Amino acid sequence: MHQQIIVNITLPVFLLICAGIAPLLVSQYHLSFGLQVFMMLALAQSWNLISGMTGYISFGQVVFFGIGAYTAAILLPLGLHWLPVIGVGTLMAILLALPLGLLTLRLRGPYFAIAMLGLNEVVRIIATLWVDLTNGGSGISLSPTLLPDLSTNYYSMLILAAVACGIIWVVHGSRFGLELRAIREDEAAAEMVGVNTTYAKFVAFVGSAAIPGAVGTVFTMYNSYINPTSAFAPDLNIQMIVMVMLGGSGTFWGPILGTVLVMGLREILWASLPALHMAILGVILLIIVLFLPNGVLSLTSPKIRIRFDLTK
Repeated sequence: MHQQIIVNITLPVFLLICAGIAPLLVSQYHLSFGLQVFMMLALAQSWNLISGMTGYISFGQVVFFGIGAYTAAILLPLGLHWLPVIGVGTLMAILLALPLGLLTLRLRGPYFAIAMLGLNEVVRIIATLWVDLTNGGSGISLSPTLLPDLSTNYYSMLILAAVACGIIWVVHGSRFGLELRAIREDEAAAEMVGVNTTYAKFVAFVGSAAIPGAVGTVFTMYNSYINPTSAFAPDLNIQMIVMVMLGGSGTFWGPILGTVLVMGLREILWASLPALHMAILGVILLIIVLFLPNGVLSLTSPKIRIRFDLTK
């Protein structure tokens, strides 16, 4: 038991230390790749919070990412410092999630998934047509003088990924996490035993929106350009789903493992098959759903799973 606790604490700390000293050891290219890995890890954990935990499959998490991205693109040219801009982007995502949660969480199963997918398209169209605010399809380009350097963006994204993982760690081991998993298994039964399912789903939904909002702001500072296509890209949501389901939905380590595997595979495929890499990821998702519904972690033996607590 004590060995398990030590591993559970030391392994994440060791990985965090390695990521923290990486800018001192690697090239700019690898630093940029690491930033993208942390971005996708944070997004995957945000999807894991609402969909992996509760079973409410969301195809609209990228909406909150786009809101954060455009918040940064609009505020930074006004002279605001990048640090409070991250907070404003997070707040804007939360403010959008509050009414959306009240409306969409009344739906269940495929209806919720379709509603979130439609929402993403609606917001993307609004961003395209609202030329005075978003510059429409031409997008917004930011001067490098307004933006932090690559190392700062790297550490910002690392912190967001660590926070996202920390949230999942705490939630999974709490009574609230147990309530979310009860909703995933049988929502009606959870209600019968006294779980306030409406409240639990709403809190998880709002929490899962805050993370992409913050991530979107840092992405804009890293990319220095944003348009409706990149801010509200459906393939970004697909990647979140693939990463979580590949590793293990509703677990702590699953999205981490899935992110590393998918980002490594994507880097290889992007270099060799740039036009097909998303189609290949879609095939991977189909294979996972059919043959490995519990993710790669389900392949570990019970002995290993208990020792390293990989299902947490």
